[in-house]
Order: sequence, then structure tokens, then C-alpha cells
Amino acid sequence: MRSGEFISGVLVGALIGAAVGLLFAPEAGEETRERIKERAGDFKDRAREKGSEWVQKGTEVLREKKEHLASMCHRAEEGS
Repeated sequence: MRSGEFISGVLVGALIGAAVGLLFAPEAGEETRERIKERAGDFKDRAREKGSEWVQKGTEVLREKKEHLASMCHRAEEGS
């Protein structure tokens, strides 16, 4: 399992756990719905942030691999 899949699973599990906990909390329905809305917004913000981090990291890895491949091609051309 890749770490990205694991992290996604943890985030989804945390969201589900938080929602279930809020639903069973001894509060009025309107207060509970407001807390769920707030938590969902927080989750959305964290997910967007993590997604941006993953894209940035993927872009960096791709750039490094591209540079490495270009270097290998250059060396192969010089050796011919």
C-alpha cells in the first residue's frame, strides 16, 4: 500500500469517526448539524492542502527524474 492511499484512508476514517461522534453527542440537532458543517469544512481545507502538497512533491520528483534521464542520455551520446 502506498503512503498516499494510507493517508487518504486515515483522513476518511477520521471524518467518519468525527461525524458519528457528533451524531451521538447530546446536543440539539441544529448545533450538531452546525458542528458537522464546520468539521466538513475543516476536512475539505486539510484535504485540499494535502492534495497541493502531493502535487508539489510529485512535480519535484518528476523534475528530478527528468533531469536524471537527460543526464543519462547526454552521457550515452558522449560515449558513442
